[in-house]
Amino acid sequence: MGRVKLEIKRIENNTNRQVTFSKRRNGLIKKAYELSVLCDIDIALIMFSPSGRLSHFSGKKRIEDVLARFANLPDQERELAIVFPEQGQHQRFSYRSDIQNTEQLRNESDIALQLSKPTAITSEDEELHHEIARLLQQLDLAEEQIRIYEPDPIKFTSMGELEIM
Repeated sequence: MGRVKLEIKRIENNTNRQVTFSKRRNGLIKKAYELSVLCDIDIALIMFSPSGRLSHFSGKKRIEDVLARFANLPDQERELAIVFPEQGQHQRFSYRSDIQNTEQLRNESDIALQLSKPTAITSEDEELHHEIARLLQQLDLAEEQIRIYEPDPIKFTSMGELEIM
């Protein structure tokens, strides 16, 4: 007789949630160890229990070294490397799509600005250029304010900064 497939959803009972975490944590650490040995990879695993206790595992290198290597990746490569869990995926992807849309608008405005540059710039063109620059500055400020409410985990350079958040 086979196992019953467990529905993946939040366990409501705090005690049961803690027990399940404790049992599965060891299995996850074992899998991380096996993956690091079999595939000869650098690995860092950081977990916080339902009660807030830290559990971590690293292969051959220290967690800080692996995170520093990750932090030094170019932004595009870092974004491709991040896998979001199903929960909260919609919110994070909408945030990323907002940033992509603003970047696309910025690129389009740059192209439009270049196409509209005749040899002699009129005062109206100059006003539009200043308006675009002002709007781009507002856009940058808005992006910074968004990041205040949802910090970018990629920008953490140490475990201390992560613990502060």
